[in-house]
Order: sequence, then structure tokens, then C-alpha cells
Amino acid sequence: MKQRWQVIIGVVISAVALVLALIGIDVRRVAETLARADYRYLVPAAGAVVAYLLARAVRWRVLLGPQVSLARSFWVTNIGYLVSNVLPFRLGDPARAVVIGRGGEVSIAAALSTVVVERVLDMLTVVAMLGGVAPFVAGSGEAVNAGIIAGAVAVAAAAVLLLMAFRPQWGQRAVRWTLARIPRLNAERWARVFDGLFDGLAPLRSGRRGLALLLWSAIAWAFVVLTYWALLRAFVTRPPWLAAPFLVCILGLGMAIPSSPSAVGVFHAIARYGLTIPFGVPTEEAVTAAFAIHAYQYILVAILGLVGLARESLTLGGVARSAEHLTTTDH
Repeated sequence: MKQRWQVIIGVVISAVALVLALIGIDVRRVAETLARADYRYLVPAAGAVVAYLLARAVRWRVLLGPQVSLARSFWVTNIGYLVSNVLPFRLGDPARAVVIGRGGEVSIAAALSTVVVERVLDMLTVVAMLGGVAPFVAGSGEAVNAGIIAGAVAVAAAAVLLLMAFRPQWGQRAVRWTLARIPRLNAERWARVFDGLFDGLAPLRSGRRGLALLLWSAIAWAFVVLTYWALLRAFVTRPPWLAAPFLVCILGLGMAIPSSPSAVGVFHAIARYGLTIPFGVPTEEAVTAAFAIHAYQYILVAILGLVGLARESLTLGGVARSAEHLTTTDH
């Protein structure tokens, strides 16, 4: 029942956001924008998307360890994006943990903790980028406020993760104390699951690995900015240079809003008003760019995700069921 309501709420929010994205649009001008678009920029955009995914795979491998090959890290990363883009409940992250855990090189619990670390790193990177861009963008006060809140949460989460990495015994004692007070629960079985999560935080104890994680986070998000710049250049007449990094930041923060799979509607509304209000991009060009960026990334990631499933000899439905099972039961 809870999951059903989550789906309903997400669909409603997406529908409202989609209306906001499309309201007042002149279809004729959208057609003109598409007709005069410079489609040559789709080529570097595709290269930037693949480079971004590869950089994420390298960063994830730093967390997983050298026992996991870079190729497998890359393809499983794409599987995670595919699951999140086509199915509800944002199962892409637990799906990655399930698939990478099948190889036996790392446990599912440890893999799941690395995914949590990745999300914190992403939030810290986006907030840092927003802090550098927002002062030069007119009317970005609300985005800055959202960034401050998200940054505070990310810093707090990073502090907790570092503490658990360097003092796992503290976390283990706290977990066992809490589990022992929950009635009708197999406390020892759950404790073993959390032990695996703490094991996955071990790479954070290494200063060298920590610097590598920060470096690859910066590289990955730089390729996202390059992707957006190329696609904006294709559909927007003389887009401002700061439009791409600013759009990346506000979309990165906005993806936390509940929505349907692939953030349909939410993505488009944020992109539209993130281009028109601070930069004065014509509405039809902004909306065309929003839909083009979303669709282009969706198609590329879907293709790569399907290849990843084929390489792992898996089906989308099977991965989704395993990921959902992981989030609702005590493996």
C-alpha cells in the first residue's frame, strides 16, 4: 500500500511539473527551434555522456576495490541508471549493489554502502559547484538557499560516514544496542547485514583513496557540464556560459523531489525556468532544450544499460525484483 501511494504521489508531482513546463508554449516556435538546431553538437554530447559514466565507474571501483574490474563497474553503473529511468521507487542504486554482488568479489551489503558514499560525494560536488556559479547568476537566491540546506545535509552525512569508517566498532555497538530493543526481530541477522555495510566504508580510511574519490567526482561532474553545454549549444541561440553549470546544479538538487521514473516533468520544469528566469533564454528554446537534454540522455543510458544487462545475462525485471527485495527484507 505504501509503495502504491509513493507511485501515485510521484506521478501527480510529475504531471503538475509537466504542465508547468509546457504552459504558454507556442508549438510553432518549438518546431522552428528544432528546425534550426545545430545537431552536430549531439556528437560531443554523446562522448561526454560516455566519459561521465566511465568516470563514475572509475570512482565506484575506487570504493569497491581492484577485485572488481573497471569494465564490470562501468556496465553495472549503466544497469543502475536504466533501472532508475524506467522503473518506480528509484531502485537503480540497490540494483547496482545486487548485480555487483553476484560476482562474489564484494558483498551486497558492502556494495550498498559504497553507493551511499557516492551519493554523498555527488551532493557535495554539486553544492560546491553551485557555490562557485550562483554568485554570478542573477536571481539565483532560492537555488543558493536550497544548496545551503543540501550542503549541510551532505556535510553531516559525510561526517557520519567518516566516523563510521574510522570507528566501525562504535557503529556496530550502536546498531546492536538499537536492534536488541526492537521486538520480534532477528537482531543478530540484521547486525551481520550492518557489519557488511561498515566493511564497505573501509576505503574512506585511506587518504589516497579519499583524494581519488574527490578527483573523480570533479571529473565526472565536469563531463556532465560539458554534456549540457553541448546540448544547449545545439538548441539555444548563444547560450550563456554559466547556463550549463547552473542547470546541472539546480537539476542535481531538484532530483530529490518525488516524481515518476526518470523525473519526467520535474526535470523539464526545472530546466525551463532555470534557463528563462536567470538567463533570459526564450521560452520555446528553453523547453526544447529541456526535452532534448532529457531524451538524449535517456536514450543513450537505456542503450548502455541494455548492453550491460546482456553482458551480465540478466533481465530488467529480474534485477528490479532483486533490488526491491533488498530494500524490503533482511538479506
